[in-house]
Amino acid sequence: MKAIHFGAGNIGRGFIGQILQNSHFDITFVDANQSIIEQINKNNGYYIEYLDDHGSRFFIGNSKAINIVMERDNLENTLSETDLITTSVGVNNLKHIASVIKRGLLKRSKCNKKINILVNENAINAGNLLKKEIQNISIETEWAEINKIAFFVNTSIDRQSLTKVVNDEIIALVEPYFEWVINASELAPDTPYQLENVKLVSDLTPYIERKLFIVNAEHAAFAYVGALFGYKTVQEAISDSRINSLVHEFLEENCAYFIAKYEMHKNELETFIDKTIKRHANPILSDPVERVGRDPIRKLNELDRLVSPVLNLYKLGFKIDAGIKIITSAYLYNNCNDLESIKLQENISKIGIENTIKKISNLPEELIHRISKVYQEIKNDRQFIFK
Repeated sequence: MKAIHFGAGNIGRGFIGQILQNSHFDITFVDANQSIIEQINKNNGYYIEYLDDHGSRFFIGNSKAINIVMERDNLENTLSETDLITTSVGVNNLKHIASVIKRGLLKRSKCNKKINILVNENAINAGNLLKKEIQNISIETEWAEINKIAFFVNTSIDRQSLTKVVNDEIIALVEPYFEWVINASELAPDTPYQLENVKLVSDLTPYIERKLFIVNAEHAAFAYVGALFGYKTVQEAISDSRINSLVHEFLEENCAYFIAKYEMHKNELETFIDKTIKRHANPILSDPVERVGRDPIRKLNELDRLVSPVLNLYKLGFKIDAGIKIITSAYLYNNCNDLESIKLQENISKIGIENTIKKISNLPEELIHRISKVYQEIKNDRQFIFK
C-alpha cells in the first residue's frame, strides 16, 4: 500500500509516518524544506527518537519525499496513484496545499478511484476545512468529480514532538505516548486497509474538544502565564507551584463542560489532566515558551483552545474565573519575534483592549468587560493573576 503525507515536520515523520509504516504503507512525504527532503531520499527513510530514559531510536524505512514547489507534476501523478492521503501541515497551511491536492484528485477521478484524506491538524473538524478550501477553488463540474471519490476524514491527534540535529541530520524527538482518533463514519465504505494502533469512533467531537480544551489549552496556558513571569520553557512554568495551581484550576473549570455536555466522569477527566501535565513536565523536554505561545491571535479565536471552552462555560452559567485569567495572559503576550504577537499588541495600542478582544475573540460584551478589567489589573501588577 502507498500513502502520501503532506508535512515532513516532527509530527509527520515522528508520529504519522511511524503509524503508516507499522501499518505496512510505503510513504511519500510532501514538503518545501529541501534539506529534509534530501535527507529522507538519501536514506530511503529517517530516524526518530523517543523522549524516554533510553533515547530509543527507530528507523522508518520505505520512505521518500517530494518538494511541493518544484515537483508539482510528480506530486500530482503520485496523488493519483496513492492509496491514502494524510496531512499535518498546520491548519493555516491547508489553503496552500488545496490546489495541488485538487489537481491530483481530478486526475484520479478519471479512473474513479476512491481515496481517504485524513486531515490531522490542531483544529476542530480540520477535514471539513480542507474540503471547503478545495471546493472553493473548484468549479461545479470539478467538485462533482472530486466529491465522487474523495472522503475527507476528521481526526484528533496527540503526541509531543521536538527536533534535534545529529551529524547534520534532522531527528524527530517524540514521546512514547500518542493518540490518533479517526471518525470511522467518514471513511470510504470499502476502505481496503486498517491502520495500526488508532482509535476508530463514530463521534469524534468529544475527542477533538478534549484534545483542544485540555491538552492544547493546558500547553498554551503554561506558555502564556510562564511568559508573564519570564520563564523560557514550559517545563520551568510547570515547576512554578503558583502557575501550576492556576492552570489546574483552569482545566478543572473546563471539566465541567465535558461533564455537562458529554456526561464524562469527573475522576477520569482529572486523571487525564494529571497525565497531560506530567507529560508536558517531562524533564527530558525543553519546550520553549516562544514555540508553544506562537500565533496568539489564532489561539485567541472564539473556536480555539483558550476562548472556546470559557465561552461554552459562560453560556452554561459555570465558573470561569481562571479561564479569564488565562485568556488575559495571552492578550498580554508580547514577543518581538512573533508576527502575531506584534500585531496583537499593535491592535491593543491602536484600538484598545476591549475592541481588540471583540475583533479577535468575538465575545459577548459582559465577557469582554470582565477580561478587560482583569487585563488592566494584571498589566499593572502581574501578581494579580494569582489573587
